[in-house]
Amino acid sequence: MSVTLCISGIVLHLEGVSSEEIPVNSQLFASVKPADADYAYTFRFVDELPSPATSWQSVYQRHNIQVWRSGEQERRQLSVNSPADAYCVYEETSSHEADIWFIEALRSELTIDTMFISCLSLERRMASRGAYILHCAYLNHQGHAILFSGPSGIGKSTHAELWTRHVEDCSVVNGDRCLIRQEPDGSFTANGWPVCGSSGICHDVSLPLKAIVFIEQTPGNQIIPEGMMQHFRRLYTQITINHWDTLATTAGMDWIQSLMQKVTVCTYGCNMAPDAPMELKQYLTP
Repeated sequence: MSVTLCISGIVLHLEGVSSEEIPVNSQLFASVKPADADYAYTFRFVDELPSPATSWQSVYQRHNIQVWRSGEQERRQLSVNSPADAYCVYEETSSHEADIWFIEALRSELTIDTMFISCLSLERRMASRGAYILHCAYLNHQGHAILFSGPSGIGKSTHAELWTRHVEDCSVVNGDRCLIRQEPDGSFTANGWPVCGSSGICHDVSLPLKAIVFIEQTPGNQIIPEGMMQHFRRLYTQITINHWDTLATTAGMDWIQSLMQKVTVCTYGCNMAPDAPMELKQYLTP
């Protein structure tokens, strides 16, 4: 019983689970072609989660996660509200392998997008390969990606929907998340991600990244002038970075700087009227 996933060209092999036990959105990334795995996971369903060995040192804790380190390897215990309701332990056994212990009584909840993906610690794996998860609505416009980002409730998905209604050749790839990857030639691509929040829109599509647009709600529609430092701060708050890891945090900040040098980043104030996309579309058109 096993599953192989391919996300942005990165192959994940999962032992101990079937395709029916993982979320529908993750099944969209299932690979039918045999390939060497970049990362291998072994799922073990248990009545009680194991305690860490003495070689693991606790480095971070909050209500829903505790992290240990042993050299370059990482161990996590994941919870919903507190350590008392922990559902999973993730423990790396090498640079490309990990064991996952999951509470048997909660096995059916493995089909929940966020619960399943959290077990794999994918943001850690992806970051080591120059790829980071951005909280955004991912729009395909004429074969290029435009990402609408900002705090929850600001109108990212609404603005993306306006584009699909009033601008030709547009479709939403993901309503809540995107994996941005830096390619070997230094360019950036937007890639599908198997978590889409409440939008229900999730596709496995990779496109050249054209722009990242931070949405603000304003009476009119206009580009809001902001400097590079303001855009850097916005990106830093919307990109998933493991702040307990100093080296990973520094690498993430360097990655953001590279991204801003290659990709258009702007802030757009809009009123969500039917013509709201037009000013931005003109700004992004060469």
